[in-house]
Amino acid sequence: MHWVNVSHRNNGFTITHPLEVSSPITPTLCSNTTIATNGATVTGTSSRLARRWEDLNNDLLISILLKLGSAELIAGSFSSVCSSWRHVARDASLWRVLDFSDWGAITRRIGAPIAFHRVLGRVLALTRGGHFIQEVHLSRYSSGRDLIVISERLPNLLYLSLPLTKIEKDFCMALSKFKYLRGLSLTSNFLVHFGVLFYFNELFPNFAELKLIPGKGDFCNVDAITLSHFFPNLRKLEIQIQALSAEAITTLLDSLKILEHLHVSVSEESVITVQIIEKAARLKTFTWHLSSESRKFINYP
Repeated sequence: MHWVNVSHRNNGFTITHPLEVSSPITPTLCSNTTIATNGATVTGTSSRLARRWEDLNNDLLISILLKLGSAELIAGSFSSVCSSWRHVARDASLWRVLDFSDWGAITRRIGAPIAFHRVLGRVLALTRGGHFIQEVHLSRYSSGRDLIVISERLPNLLYLSLPLTKIEKDFCMALSKFKYLRGLSLTSNFLVHFGVLFYFNELFPNFAELKLIPGKGDFCNVDAITLSHFFPNLRKLEIQIQALSAEAITTLLDSLKILEHLHVSVSEESVITVQIIEKAARLKTFTWHLSSESRKFINYP
């Protein structure tokens, strides 16, 4: 049993009486109700417990929206939301990275199939032109035409993720529109297109960050030589291709003179030799990830 003192006012007088209950209770606060427990008194109203969205502080609203995934934020631009949501949703911190990688989730939340250019247009309208968008991640279903739309609407991008399995003519057309591109993520198939590589090198001589994801083939020493030749000024390199030899890693460490961060995936720990560790000592970070079976991740230094 628990005893709770309930006090209420009646015509200016306070009436107090004990209430016996079989378990602790959490009372609903009303405008004229005072709850006294162990000598302490709590007074409140129901409106304080159920505040409306538009009554919340902007910083709190931004913190809530930051918890959402890109699909929810992007789909929200198509919904009939309140004016306070739209006002807060324009904040630059929410849109520095525009992630279309899970295109299926985005269309499911919107509720209907929709063209990529319409989705991008709606986001840019919500964000006043998207001038603070720094990164865009496309999905593996994206086309060369989608890339052209991105380059036309967001020419000041710094980083672009393109999980495309084919390098189309639209790729070069789109690249020519970017002004400040510093980082790129794409499949290793990119390295066999020498004409595209020459063109890319002319456009971005100071290109600094590259991430390679698995394509159709392995990453051999010839690929390492090609990469080092066309991207000599890389500072950060990530290769997520497990069929990576010690010879290829050694070539990268010897050739990329100003490289600072190197992340590689290998099938066996023996690939990371003592010689490789000694050469990597000059880097700020060197990480290697073994196959998923071993679930081992090592940082060096």
